[in-house]
Amino acid sequence: MASAILRSWRTWVYVVLTYVGSERLARVRARRLGGVVLSGAEAALAGGWVRVGGGAGGHLRLSTDALPVDHAQGYGLIRGVLEPGVQEALRRHVQPGAVVYDVGANLGFHSLVAARLAGPAGRVEAFEPVPGNAAALARNAQLNGLGWIAIHNVAVGEWEGEGELLMPGDASWSHLSDRGWHRGTRRQLGVRVVTLDTLIERGEIRPPDVVKIDVEGSEGAVLRGLARTLRERDVIVVCELHETNAEVVDLLADLDYEVENLDGTEAVRSAGPVHILARRRS
Repeated sequence: MASAILRSWRTWVYVVLTYVGSERLARVRARRLGGVVLSGAEAALAGGWVRVGGGAGGHLRLSTDALPVDHAQGYGLIRGVLEPGVQEALRRHVQPGAVVYDVGANLGFHSLVAARLAGPAGRVEAFEPVPGNAAALARNAQLNGLGWIAIHNVAVGEWEGEGELLMPGDASWSHLSDRGWHRGTRRQLGVRVVTLDTLIERGEIRPPDVVKIDVEGSEGAVLRGLARTLRERDVIVVCELHETNAEVVDLLADLDYEVENLDGTEAVRSAGPVHILARRRS
């Protein structure tokens, strides 16, 4: 019993701290003494892992090295309650042996869930342009023994080339500069931009069964760069919208896909920032 408590102490510290909320903790960090205390706590927590409390990711391990206690999604990650509609969509649609794309993978929570569901006969192609996040994802995949996750440290869009990534204090909200200036930007980073159709055509990745997208406003660009595949195959698309509702609904309708709101009953076009599921019309 005592050894189990010792092994899980990091998890409980994270649960308590993240329950306070990322915005409150960010204000604490902004104060000199508060910043010293939080940095000290993170130093003590480093080099280990925490266990996800429930949901489709229950009992997965997450490295503490890239998980600040004031991470915007910290509590949801640790308790396993992050984006429950997305988790349930993956649980229902990712079958053993499936190929899943996680576009905008962040620290890899959904990549881990998808890899667990797909099993070793499947494949998860995780796309994450922020180098620190991609490294954390690799560590998380290793911690969970999920060797069938392939990590691509690139941005995804509708054209191939070079782009500029705007990175605010919390790298989770990073996005390409063609979406406009991010008022919290602290760093700008040159990144390679790829299109999924091109990677598939070259044989670098297998065509997907399920695609999850969370790209801070570039949803339409990602879908346009996958349009050929979406026309030719029946693909399940799970996507977070960032003021792109009409654009994405129209684009998917043109590809003969219907959409549903995973977060409520309001029509997707007018629902604001929600998660959607799209599938080919019957």
